[in-house]
Amino acid sequence: MRAVRLERQGPPEELKLLDLPDPAPAAGEALVRLHACGLNRRDVWIRQGLYARIQLPCVLGSDGAGVVEQAPDRKWIGKRAVIIPCYGWGPDPKVQSRDFFILGMPRQGTMAEKIAVPQSMLCEIPAHLSFAEAAALPVAGLTAYRALVTRGELRKDEHVLVTGIGGGVATLTLLFAKALGARVSVNSGSAEKLAKARSMGAIAAVSYKEKNWEKELVAQAGGPPSLIIDGAGGDGLNNLLAASSGAARIVVYGATRLSPSKLDMPKIFFKQVDIRGTTMGTDDEFRAMLQLVERARIQPVIDRVFPLSQAVEANRLLEESAQMGKIILDCTK
Repeated sequence: MRAVRLERQGPPEELKLLDLPDPAPAAGEALVRLHACGLNRRDVWIRQGLYARIQLPCVLGSDGAGVVEQAPDRKWIGKRAVIIPCYGWGPDPKVQSRDFFILGMPRQGTMAEKIAVPQSMLCEIPAHLSFAEAAALPVAGLTAYRALVTRGELRKDEHVLVTGIGGGVATLTLLFAKALGARVSVNSGSAEKLAKARSMGAIAAVSYKEKNWEKELVAQAGGPPSLIIDGAGGDGLNNLLAASSGAARIVVYGATRLSPSKLDMPKIFFKQVDIRGTTMGTDDEFRAMLQLVERARIQPVIDRVFPLSQAVEANRLLEESAQMGKIILDCTK
């Protein structure tokens, strides 16, 4: 099979398209011929050496969708499937176990023509989705769903602020929140992404490059958000505290801007703000996310689809954070 393997840490050019042996399914595993793979920020962090317990060389990629070719249960053979992107959550739905890990390093990922995974990780693709749209869901969709529903405890008609619109998680968070009856506002550093978010139904859209942007957002939305979903961190967390309503929940799923150099502690306790962390989610949350996508006929936003042979170019675009929605690899080309 053809696969894109990271040989060593460095620029996108360290991703090499190679001919590798087809994976051999172990007991209880299925073999999937992949049609599409979604890229994630995790792929960039591994390549840059910013991820824990890196083991190279490895085929990266955590999002995959395709057709099942072999499976212990023959009912799966020939079905379109999307793959749950993580292993070993463990018995406690509140927090992952020590055995938890994400597909695509150390175990072979989805930047390939084929993959072997436990049959329990297969879910049928909602009928209205293409392979590319299904491959846009696993990591971003699971993260967005848990952040909104489980950790965020989203309520109907609630005002939700989604930061950094344009990224895969943020874009799906906007779509999920609207499908669940919320009013959604966003921020971004790109005027084009803000305009796109408005066309998707955002009630307020402001640039975080503007000083005191949070005041403009509250003015546009007609009030402060009571739930904030953030993947940036950094000193912008203080702007989120300033924007939030009393007793707001701020759910943090990432830290692309690292940790804040200072934190406005008085706003946390005087406003009685609840800051919650989240990462990925359980298999049950993944299935619930797919049910929401199917029920509301949600279609993920895809920025571009590259052939597998252009994985270097696709990963360069991801590293530049220029996309609106997900970047997808077509594993058949």
